[in-house]
Parts: sequence; C-alpha cells; structure tokens
Amino acid sequence: MTTSLDHVPLDSTREDAVRRNTVLLAVAQGLTYASAPVLIAVGVVAAAELGGRESAAGLLIAVYFVSAALGAFVVGRWMDRVGRRPGLLVGHVLIGLGGVMAALVTGAGSLVGLLGSSVLFGAGAGAALLGRGAVADMYPPTRRGRAVGMMLAASTVGAVGAAPLVAAVQAFAASHGWDRLVLPWLLVPAFEVAALGCVAAIRPDPRDLAVATDEPTGRARSRRELLSISPFRVAIVSGAIGQAAMVSVMGVAPIVVHDHGHGDLAVSGVLSAHFLGMFALMPAVGAALDRWGRKRGLVAAAVVSAIGAPAGALGSAPVVTGLGLFLVGLGWAGAYLGSTTVVSDVTGRSERASALGLLDLIVSASSAVGALMGGMLLEAGGFSILTLVVATLFLPVLALVLPLREPAPGRWSSAVAAPA
Repeated sequence: MTTSLDHVPLDSTREDAVRRNTVLLAVAQGLTYASAPVLIAVGVVAAAELGGRESAAGLLIAVYFVSAALGAFVVGRWMDRVGRRPGLLVGHVLIGLGGVMAALVTGAGSLVGLLGSSVLFGAGAGAALLGRGAVADMYPPTRRGRAVGMMLAASTVGAVGAAPLVAAVQAFAASHGWDRLVLPWLLVPAFEVAALGCVAAIRPDPRDLAVATDEPTGRARSRRELLSISPFRVAIVSGAIGQAAMVSVMGVAPIVVHDHGHGDLAVSGVLSAHFLGMFALMPAVGAALDRWGRKRGLVAAAVVSAIGAPAGALGSAPVVTGLGLFLVGLGWAGAYLGSTTVVSDVTGRSERASALGLLDLIVSASSAVGALMGGMLLEAGGFSILTLVVATLFLPVLALVLPLREPAPGRWSSAVAAPA
C-alpha cells in the first residue's frame, strides 16, 4: 500500500487541523488511561475482598476485557459509517457511567454489581481507545508510527500521574473514616467529562482528513478478506499475545505486592513503573517502527516482554517487581503500537476503524483469558510460575513474525491493495 502524500507537503490548513485534532485526541487518550489505575489498584483489590478469593480479581479484569472487545468491535464498525468523533463520545460517556456505578456498588458490597460496572467501563474503553485509529487516519505510513506513538505517549501523564493520585485519595478516605475502595472511583467521571470536552472540540472528523491513497477507491473488505493478508493476521496474533501476557502479570501485581507486606503506596509505585514502560517511550518506539520497520519492532517487543515477566518475580521488593513490570510494559508498547501500525498500513479509511475494532476484539478476548490465567496461576503456583508461563507465550509470536517480508517500513510484499 502506498500513499500519494508520502513525499508531498501537506496543505497548511489541513496540517493545522491534523495537528489540532492530534493534540485533542492525545489529551482525551491520556484522560482515558488516567482511569485505568482506579480499575487496577482499587477494582482488583475490591473484587478480591468482596469475592473472598484472589481469582475474583482476574474475573473482574476478564469481564472488563470481554466488554472492551465487544465495544471496540461494534463501535469500530459504526465509526466507519458515521465518523470517528461520535464513537469516541459514546466511549467516554460509558467509562464515566462505569465509574459512578462502581462507586455505588462497591459501597454496597456487591461483587456482581462491581462486575456489572466493569461491563460499562470496558465497553467504553474499547470504543475510546480507537482514538489511535483516528490519528492513524490523518498520517501517511512514513509518519504514522511516530504520530500514533506521540498520541499514546500522552497516556503516560494520565496513567502514571493518576496512580499516586489514587493512592492519595485512598489515604484521604482512610483518614476521614471513609471506604478507601469507594472514593477513588469518583475520579473516573471527572476524567471523562474533560475527555468529552476534547473529543467534542475535534473539527473536522479525522476520517474526513484521512490520507488519500494511490489505489482506486473500492469497497471496504470483509473480515475474511482482511484475515487473508498475512501481515494483518500476524499483527492480530502479536497484539493479542502481547496484551494477554501484560494483563496476566499486571492484573495480579497489586495482590502480589500486598502479599509481600507492602502498602498502597508501593502498589502505586509498581503500577507507575509499569505505565511508564507502556507509554513513556511510545514516541521512540513509533520512530523506530517508522525507521527500522514494523517487523523488527514486533520481534524486539516479544523478546523484551519474555525477559521482563520472569525478571519481576526474582525478588519480593517492590523495585524488583516494578522493574519487571516496566519491561513487560515496554514490550507491550512495541506489540500494541506495532500491531496498530501494521493494520493501519494495510487498510484504507473506509475499513480502518472496523479493522482496528476486529484487532481489539481478538486482543481484548485474549486479554480476558490472560486475566483469568493470571488469577488462577497465582492461586495455584505463585507469581514465579505465572511469569514463566507468560514468557513462553512469545515463542509462537517469533515463529510467525520472522518469516514476514517488509521491503520498507510499512510496505508489505504480501499485502493486498486497500481501498481509499
């Protein structure tokens, strides 16, 4: 797939709109990820306490990701028809409602209600995180990795900054005799109201700014046709395993840290290290994908994740766990951004959101499996066994990625021409 704008300066008016939209999408993405530490640091612990078993934490994360899968798939198809902005607005509304519901049902002591709130939270996140596809629409392949990477880097501020904020709110709640597992949920609707304002300000819709292609306009291809493209298939496998591995380790990390005798501040520190690995280096990861290719990026991501998972289980100190989770997060960044750019490379604007929705459907479904696996393996064999199992998951990724042929970054010899 080639683009006519790869070597032609963009019109200044269009360039201004692209730049403004990218900033707004980046801020909205950061606010979405600011809600993630609430789910992980508060929701996971609440589920384990309400359910009386560590595996209940895995169940909460699994419900979240199943809902995210369906949200991304359904809203992604809708966004290809009506534009990116309406779908993103719906996503942020659902996340905010999920946070309000979680506060109410946690206060009432209902695990079933908490799982229900995770449905809203997950479905909304699945839709909201398609904002990366909106950014990919607006840039040619030679700039796409860096653009999406810069947009995702904004998530660092949200995810890393929100983790200590959650801990501070928990401390405030405890000092006033309130439930420390209830009050932090109210941060979620506050974040999402701000995100809604950013998305509402996007003009024009990113789909209308999509880079035109050299190939003649054609119909949007079916899921079967997309899956017949080998880079597309490999992107899905790489993204799915990278996400499942990351979720299985991250989802139980708060429990592991608590079991080692450390408090909420230590949990916050470990999660901050993990989110730094996930997002802080996204611009560098994107630049590497644009310069050295998506294939090399996916290989490097698998290797880093496979090393990081067991490294985090080498000691009980939070710094050791945090280092391991940082590496797992960095590997996830390569897999997530790499799979996103590959899918964007081989699709056109009339099918890109639904294609990314299909990617997220499969990735989120595998994440649910990973979340359940993490809880069960932690309960059955401990953190060390869990991380060793995670490391072995990347062997099939390497077996699939290495045979791909990528003559130039973003150019796939086996890719089929995409519609505009």
